[in-house]
Order: sequence, then C-alpha cells, then structure tokens
Amino acid sequence: MKTRYNGKPVLRTPLIVAGNNDKYISRAFQSDCDCIVMDVEDGVPEKFKTAARANVKKILNSNLIDPRPVFVRVNSLSTGQTKLDVDGVACENLDGFLYTKPYSAGDIKIFDEMLSEKEKELKLTNGHFKIIVIIETPSSVIHVDEIAMASKRIIGLLFGAEDLLGDMEGFHGPDGRSLQTARSSVLMACRSAGIIPIDTPYIQVRNDEGLRAFIQPALELGFEGMLLISPSQIPIAKERYTPPKEKVDEAYEMLRISKENDETGTGVSVVNKIFVSPPTLKRAMNIVKRYENILNFEAMK
Repeated sequence: MKTRYNGKPVLRTPLIVAGNNDKYISRAFQSDCDCIVMDVEDGVPEKFKTAARANVKKILNSNLIDPRPVFVRVNSLSTGQTKLDVDGVACENLDGFLYTKPYSAGDIKIFDEMLSEKEKELKLTNGHFKIIVIIETPSSVIHVDEIAMASKRIIGLLFGAEDLLGDMEGFHGPDGRSLQTARSSVLMACRSAGIIPIDTPYIQVRNDEGLRAFIQPALELGFEGMLLISPSQIPIAKERYTPPKEKVDEAYEMLRISKENDETGTGVSVVNKIFVSPPTLKRAMNIVKRYENILNFEAMK
C-alpha cells in the first residue's frame, strides 16, 4: 500500500486524465500536480468505459502509484453505471472518487453506502474512500449546503462551470461574472462544512494570460485550487494557489505581534503598518496553516 498523507489534503492542482489513455496517465504521474484524477465518466466514450475501468485498476496496482492522492471520476447514479465504476476500480491504493452531477444530498448518501459496502468487501477501514463532489447542475447549486454535509467522506466540493452553464443556457462573461453566484455558493458551503473549495477547469489550454485572469476571482473568494485539464496549467495554478512569501511573512509577523499584545493587554493595534485585529488575525492563522500544510505535503511527495 502507498504512503497516505495524514494532513489536510492539498488540492491546488488536481489533474484529470482519461482512464483509457495510458500516454496521458503516464504524463500525469510524471508531472508535479498535487493529485491525479483518472476519469471513467465524460472523458471516456461509452464503448470504452469497460476498458477504462480495467485500465484504471491496472494503473492503481502498478509502480506508477506514489504518495500523491489518486481519485477516479465516476458516472452519476442516474446513468446506472456508478456501481460498475466502483466495482471496477476500487482498491487499497485508490484514495477516493469524484462524484458527478448530484441533484440532492440523497445522491451522496446512496453513494456513501455503496462505498461502505465496497470497503467491507475489500476489508478496508470504513471511510478509506473519500469523496469530492462536483457541483455542476442547477439543482446541486440550490442544494449545495445539504450536499456538503451529506457524508463524512466529503473532503471538498468542485465547481463544474461547463455543465452548469449548459443547463442554464448561459455562457462565460467578462471577469467570470456569469459564474459569480454559483462560485460563491460553492465557496460558502465549503467553508460552512469545513471542506476544500476547488474551482472549475479553465478550458483554454496554453492561454497563460487567460488562465491567470480566470483564477483571480476564484482566488479572491477563497478557493484553494482548481481542476486542471493539462499539465501545462500546473505551474501557474500551483503558483497562484500557494500563499505568496510576502503574505506568509506578514502572517507570521501578525501572529508574533498578537502574542505580544496578549502579554501586554493590548487589543487592536497597528505595528509596522500591520493592522492586528480578530478578523485579520484569523486570516493570518489560516494562511500559516495552509502554508505549513503545503510544506508538509511537498516534503511527503
């Protein structure tokens, strides 16, 4: 069994690849992404799904597997293929699943039970398989709070803009404004549930300027990463979703000042242009926690 990371998952750059494409899978494992997602859903044509499941299982039991988390994106319950997917790929080296196109919390509860049965069958610890839920239907956006709380297995929500815009009959607008409401809803649900918010993919591969611009509004909201569709997107996404050194240094300084304030009885203060108050201190603590968790994760890789 591969080494499993004990800290909070780091999902700045999950990279998705078709489960039936060995060349792309090999490139994914050679890349510097944080997490690998092998797909047996939309990325695989119907007639190749059985072969894709078998290929994913083969990869999961190969020497390609390293300490990074590996997930499989499965078909939704409405397709009738979810159990086929789980039965076809589940094994000890698999960390979990991306569940697609949920309509309510009930879908996730059914999927959770399915995973519990599979864990018993494989003699794995209950909760071995984690879930990342893709929020990509209007119904899932409306019910996102309930979905986020539907299972203890859920470690994050992934915003899926392309399917959502298709259902809404909308399109990408300037500055991500057509995504703002749904993006914010996903983010709020994640923070309420204490899980990781992951942004939607940017589908214009090798448009670095566009990628940076696309990341900015999600970063400002508080997303911690984004699903990638090409290894070429990894450097920019990783750089943007890693707290910058100046922010980390400022956060450590804020914690130091706060400790001094506690000792002297000082409340809110401004030291060296750094405003220290309960809200800014909370942000500093979050930055430090995320940064240190990233360092531990990188050391494990």
